[in-house]
Amino acid sequence: MRPAAALTLAMLAATATAAASTFSISPIRIELSSARPTAVLIVHSHDDSPLVVQVRPVAWSQPANEDQLDDTQEVLVTPPLFTLAPRGAQILRVALRRNPDASRELDYRLVLDEVLPAKPADFTGLRVALRVTLPVFVAAQTHASPDLTWHHSWLPDGTLQLHVRNRGTAHIQIRDLEVQVAGHAESSLHTDSARYLLPGSLAQWQLHTGTSIPRTGKILIHGHSDAGDFTVSSDPGAEI
Repeated sequence: MRPAAALTLAMLAATATAAASTFSISPIRIELSSARPTAVLIVHSHDDSPLVVQVRPVAWSQPANEDQLDDTQEVLVTPPLFTLAPRGAQILRVALRRNPDASRELDYRLVLDEVLPAKPADFTGLRVALRVTLPVFVAAQTHASPDLTWHHSWLPDGTLQLHVRNRGTAHIQIRDLEVQVAGHAESSLHTDSARYLLPGSLAQWQLHTGTSIPRTGKILIHGHSDAGDFTVSSDPGAEI
């Protein structure tokens, strides 16, 4: 995994140029607990001009299989607003303002937004504000872990639709998947579309296949995650 993460959002128009800044953050995820209720981040500028950055914590949930971010007072970040010197760095301190849950992981994200200065009078292009988010996981006071239930179905055009629900009490990040129809090693399908599954959430992948792949029986799923590698099987039509 990379030691730092940088994200630039850019939009280009046919008759205009876009100006965007870049910064990176290390580490790219925070893990807090009752024994470690604080953490430190370092934000690095890769720009030749000063950057003003605002940071706010949000509660992170996944209703309806989509990420939802809501304002929260349960996590404190200081400073909440700062100026990065050209090619400079800023230390951020993150603190948990509540007790961890007794049996379930708590999930948050930090949202860092570039605050754009006033537009110069002679600027005619498109300016793009940079946004970076990173996860904050707070471990439960007792043991918590993910618990995945898999299900698959075949669409009329031969697409394999794969679902997984996390019935556990902690997140898992699925980094990639390799899928085989049982008894047909040549039918391997692969996706490297990484997903976080929070407790109680559901994720879905659609894998496009060849017409010669059998569409009955079990499939075997081999995956890599931040909780380790795994191999599971899925029956068609199984409940999730």
